[in-house]
Amino acid sequence: MKTINWRLLNLFLVGVCFLPAALRVHPSLRAAAATGQGGGPSSSQPLALTQDNSRLIVANPDNNTVSIFVVENDQNYKMAEVEVGKEPNGVAFSSDGTGAYVANTADGTVSVLKLNGSVWSVAGTIPVGTEPYGIVMSQSGQKLYVSNARSNTVSVIDTGSNTVTSTISGVGPEPRGMAVTAGASDGDQTLYVTNFLALPANSTALDGSDNAKVGYVTAISVAYDTVIGQVTLNPVADSGFKAAGDALKHVAPPATPVATDFTFTTGAYPNQLNAIAVHNNFAYVPNTAASPNGPVRFNVNVQSLVNVIDLTSNQDAGQTINIQQAVAAQSNPQKLFFTNPWAIAFKHNADEGFVVSAASDVVAKLSVDPNSGAPTVQMNPADSSKVLEVHVGQNPRGIVISSDDSRAYVMNYISRDVSVIDLTQAPEVEIARMESANLPEPGTLDEKVQIGKALFNTSVGEFDPAGPGQPAITGRMSNNGWGACASCHPFGLSDNVVWIFASGPRRTVPLHATFASGDPNTQRALNWSAIFDQVADFEGNIRNVSGGLGIFVANDGITPSALPAAFTDLSGIPQLTVHGVGGWDAIKAYIQSGIRAPISPASKTDPDVVAGSLIFQQANCGSCHGSSQFTSSRVTFKAPPPSGTIVNTEIAAQLMKVGTFDPTAANEVRATAAAPLGADGFNPPPLLSLFAFPQTFFHNGSATSLDQVLQNVTHRSAGTSGADTLTDANARAQLIKFLLSIDASTPPPVNPY
Repeated sequence: MKTINWRLLNLFLVGVCFLPAALRVHPSLRAAAATGQGGGPSSSQPLALTQDNSRLIVANPDNNTVSIFVVENDQNYKMAEVEVGKEPNGVAFSSDGTGAYVANTADGTVSVLKLNGSVWSVAGTIPVGTEPYGIVMSQSGQKLYVSNARSNTVSVIDTGSNTVTSTISGVGPEPRGMAVTAGASDGDQTLYVTNFLALPANSTALDGSDNAKVGYVTAISVAYDTVIGQVTLNPVADSGFKAAGDALKHVAPPATPVATDFTFTTGAYPNQLNAIAVHNNFAYVPNTAASPNGPVRFNVNVQSLVNVIDLTSNQDAGQTINIQQAVAAQSNPQKLFFTNPWAIAFKHNADEGFVVSAASDVVAKLSVDPNSGAPTVQMNPADSSKVLEVHVGQNPRGIVISSDDSRAYVMNYISRDVSVIDLTQAPEVEIARMESANLPEPGTLDEKVQIGKALFNTSVGEFDPAGPGQPAITGRMSNNGWGACASCHPFGLSDNVVWIFASGPRRTVPLHATFASGDPNTQRALNWSAIFDQVADFEGNIRNVSGGLGIFVANDGITPSALPAAFTDLSGIPQLTVHGVGGWDAIKAYIQSGIRAPISPASKTDPDVVAGSLIFQQANCGSCHGSSQFTSSRVTFKAPPPSGTIVNTEIAAQLMKVGTFDPTAANEVRATAAAPLGADGFNPPPLLSLFAFPQTFFHNGSATSLDQVLQNVTHRSAGTSGADTLTDANARAQLIKFLLSIDASTPPPVNPY
């Protein structure tokens, strides 16, 4: 995708000149939006308010329900919990507040709710695209837009007939967050849709560099329901944090760096674009930005950006901020970094907004310049030495603000509740927390998975006390709340970033295929170089990458144990516990049972898909990509491994030489600037739901399409003892169609040999 010349595009689409009204926010409408009158912008969220601020609806993704609360006059009680489809995420009220819409991600539907007297119930179901995620209403309330995250489309629903009237394609991969600009009518509005994962900046971009990719936001005319362009969100050249080396320049950091060694500027590119909100003449996109060039260190890996779009030009406004800089600059040494910014909302009558940190469980406040759009992180008025951070529930993922700007409501995904924030106080403060849905029953597998999900998504963590009468143990998952497992594995999947790690360039592997479906004892070897055999081996990442104290402890129950070496028996090392469940045991349970494989939009009966499946078997692709996980990788021993199993720190038997390692490649380097692992081959990655991770493939991102993957003759001949059965381009195209169709419903491949 390239930056669009909007002036030429306007002339092209109108023939004479009609489109500017659909693209611009007129000064009169900006004023209306600022005062909370008609024409105000709206954005997709997992919770929504009625226009009179009396009712709140909240999605409960893990319970397959939505909850409706009475919130007028701070009554704050749940009036109903309604069962909808599987995995509800986006919600919206109808204009009059007597109806609501719910996007059911795992079902591919939108539930239509109606209020009859005092009873809410499902009145109908509307089929949409694959994995609908966000929904947002047009100004008139006559159109409802649904972002279909896996079919890469936006469905348009006529709310009068509750039918899909249009499906908008060309919105880019994985559309998620949406926002509609202010407008006196639908014809004056523009819909903006985020593409969740960043894409290569250009054909020569070096994966693993801090400017390798860019973010994209798609613009759609509400008047005509057509794509009118893409906005490019640029990397920042300076994240505000220095490194002690530069792997891509082969400058190794000192073994024990001191303050004067941190002289290398690091950049970051926007990634994980989950949300967008419009205020004045600007749109704001919070995101977890990637800074992948080594050395690997907690404050030069992931950053917390807010990118700004100028809506008059539909370009990056050049006003990006990194919230982490504000926290780092505060004089108070008690720092809680703002990790995984996930959602954003603005006041209606003031130039102030609020961003939620999904990993650090806080809300930060921004002020914005109405002329330039520049945001500024606000300090705490009660303590100017600290950034203002309002503490909320676990894993906040959505925020809405009442039209009178007196209250903010925050959906907390893990704790399954809603925080109520009083915006009239200085500083703003949480005044209530409303239970939205039941947590799992204590002592059940569901509770264990839930605990693991909580630890996976947190940058802080709260564990049981070390002994009776002692306080809970907190802050072990990272250095002052900087990083979480979810920072690189959103939804338990992949950020699709090539990180320059200690073993070399490594694209993040999604975790949904770590264990075989229905068989929690069948596990693939971990990392591209098979350097780990147990999930708990990532204790080293918590300590060495995120800078945390970790989960393994000494016999006193609080002091970090010595860092266990890979391939050792970890069962005898005490762990911090949550409700009596060991931290690593819970995280393993979450990875085993709590991460859903993305659903492919491809038809399994498409003749090309059927033909591609046969070609997959004939080429014996299953020799590396077999089983229900579509990988042959297996851990076949219990630690410690038999003698001779580990060679050069790798599980040698799991490595395949398939022509994907080029030691001369510019990004084939370790974070330590040493030569990378790879000469012995690589651990076959799972192909399950491969379609969900676009544009870059192989361990180092050296292939930018599946066609390029199959251009590698050694790779495509690996299952047939070097005999190339894929010389025909049409056969390769059919194979690619099959690869893009693979999901959890695809039968495991049959080995014909």
